[in-house]
Amino acid sequence: MQKVLSLCARDNGHQAMYAELISACSIFLPRETSWEEVIHKAEQHGVASLLYKHIREVDVNIPKNARRLLQSLYLRNRRSNRSRNKAVIEIVNAYRLEGIDVLLVKGIALCNFVYSEIGLRPMRDLDLLVKKSDLEKAEEILLDLGYTRAQKHAIPADYYHLVPLEKIIDGLPVGIELHHNLLPFHPQYPLWPLEKSYSTAKKFEINGVMARTLSLEDTLLYVYLHGFQAPLTYEPYRLIHVADIVSLVEKYVETLNWQQIRQETPTLLNSISRFHYLTPWPESLSMALGLDIRNQPWGIGLPFSGWPLQKLKTVKTVNIPVLLKNTILPSQWWLQVYYGHLQGLAYWKARCIDHPRTIWRWIKTYYLANYNCRKKGSKLSKIIKKSGKA
Repeated sequence: MQKVLSLCARDNGHQAMYAELISACSIFLPRETSWEEVIHKAEQHGVASLLYKHIREVDVNIPKNARRLLQSLYLRNRRSNRSRNKAVIEIVNAYRLEGIDVLLVKGIALCNFVYSEIGLRPMRDLDLLVKKSDLEKAEEILLDLGYTRAQKHAIPADYYHLVPLEKIIDGLPVGIELHHNLLPFHPQYPLWPLEKSYSTAKKFEINGVMARTLSLEDTLLYVYLHGFQAPLTYEPYRLIHVADIVSLVEKYVETLNWQQIRQETPTLLNSISRFHYLTPWPESLSMALGLDIRNQPWGIGLPFSGWPLQKLKTVKTVNIPVLLKNTILPSQWWLQVYYGHLQGLAYWKARCIDHPRTIWRWIKTYYLANYNCRKKGSKLSKIIKKSGKA
């Protein structure tokens, strides 16, 4: 199942990829139950539309009901994204009239300038990046356009984006996340306000309306950081993040400034070379970029599944040894993607020093958090006792 989905994590296929896809699909009997499981997993990973596209390209015998379900999911994504395009055009025009600079990021940008068809790339929300000084005004404009703040949320006041705003457009809910920083405020991530990327922003059109997003180089780095170098407590990567990077690189391989990428993020090419074992890079591209795909790692596609992602209190005692193993000895594939080192001393340093150091930092973080909670609790109990005596 995972092999089929991984191979489809790209916009455009090629001969070698399709040969592998036919082979991987052949292990499934033409039963609806097997394909229903595949489609459910594809939805979770955000690649149902891509699965539909590539299944149509090869002579694979799948049940009619499964094919119809894939088609309906693709059509739903296309309809939803057309509504989101309609929404974002209205917002871009309103911001332009008020002199507010904005970058469209993540799904709303990717589906319009990376993918060959907007229905191929699903999205949860529209992500907009503005200056912090424009944040209040930008939100007021959205409220004037009929958006309302989400009632149920857990967004603190100092978060990197405001409380999500919502509106029904063409009968579909459209959510807006208004960012003043591109990534969460976490030591794992660099600070990324609008000012960092606006001067180098890429222009693209949505239904004839000009919009801006991150430069190609910034987009590549952002998708990598967001999908594959997130803090260990964040949800594991999804295959749509693989598809974003593979599709971006293949479409713009001759346009991307690879010298800049190598200088600013030396290990990035090492990391994305590992995607070859999920969905193969074309031979010409891997040679042009010098991607090292000689040695296949173990644990291909397996994300980090140890602590602190999995909480000790949620794990049965009998499974604690497995949790410890997954914490200390994650898959080689994940380690190479996360730390960007493939072999030699750099790889063993990542395995034996960098990763244990990362775990140790999380231990210290949790210890200090628990210590501060107990300290506050002790002070509170003393206040309660004093007030009771009074």
